[in-house]
Amino acid sequence: MFIQACYRSLLLASVFLVTACAFYPSTSKLQDHADECNMATRSLDLDYEAMSVGSCGGSDEAAAACLAIFGIVIPVGSLVASGSIVLVGNTLHWLEYHGTCDDGLLWSFLESSQ
Repeated sequence: MFIQACYRSLLLASVFLVTACAFYPSTSKLQDHADECNMATRSLDLDYEAMSVGSCGGSDEAAAACLAIFGIVIPVGSLVASGSIVLVGNTLHWLEYHGTCDDGLLWSFLESSQ
């Protein structure tokens, strides 16, 4: 009985101490080169927002489910989805920069070969 109460207290404390984070893509603040080259894409950053866990109910199952959702599912799911968006978006931005801007790799290579 005592061990079960300690386990339950520890589980509930960990739920309330864990703050879930939701990750999302956002545009970078510094975009001077994008404005100079008239680029269509923007550089992306991965930001996060802390979410409060709130009330998770009184049973062990509810606390475990709450810990799993707020501690694992939401952070990992949003990190994978938003991280993929940022990776693809920044790859396209890099390709566009080096293909259209005067100081990009493609134009530097073409000017040096002439």
